[in-house]
Amino acid sequence: MADVLSFDSLRPDVYESGQTLNTSSYNLLFLADPTTAAGGGVSGVGAILDGRVGSSCDIAACPQGATGNYLAILNDGGVSFSRADRQAFTLAGFDYSFIAPVSGLPNQNWGQLQLNGILSDGQVISTSLAFPGQGSDGNYHFQSASLLAGFSNYAFTGLTFNACIFNDTGACSNSLDFPAFNQGQFALDNINISAVPEPSTYMLMLAGLGAIGMLSRRRTGKFAVSTVQGA
Repeated sequence: MADVLSFDSLRPDVYESGQTLNTSSYNLLFLADPTTAAGGGVSGVGAILDGRVGSSCDIAACPQGATGNYLAILNDGGVSFSRADRQAFTLAGFDYSFIAPVSGLPNQNWGQLQLNGILSDGQVISTSLAFPGQGSDGNYHFQSASLLAGFSNYAFTGLTFNACIFNDTGACSNSLDFPAFNQGQFALDNINISAVPEPSTYMLMLAGLGAIGMLSRRRTGKFAVSTVQGA
């Protein structure tokens, strides 16, 4: 069954690394930036913000035009999604935006959104998306993600979002050796995500469909015989 995580049912709040937020059967684990994580520390990396209230984001250039709440990942942190029932899931799409550290920046590609999905066998599938640029008003706005079909076809047991920032060498980085200096920030909303039924569930579904098919054929056969007899 498909779920669209819009965060509108949650109250605006802030989250530290290591905290978990549960919404719509999914657990969201907030992750520290690489430097803080390496030192075993805790940092403020997440927030539920109300896009209709300008004062909800007065310390950064947050995206404009949101009609409700959205998830903000700040200070080079990340967020990892998993299902509370540990089932696998697929990702069909989402809306995202860059969160600039300050307003008034030149309109250029500052970095990328990075996705790392974990399969049931432990294999990691990765992809990255360029952040949307500014609108004609000079602000950043949400944009629907254009995922490669191959990425959407995978069934993940875990999925992590984080951001990297282009450095002087042209590489997009957010690591212990090449930190992003609290500029790797982004917003997520309307995450279209679907649980993948376990094999046993598939078997029950197929068995049910098979039983319906047999019953339908029997009824059709009886109707045909009675029609012939009545001729």
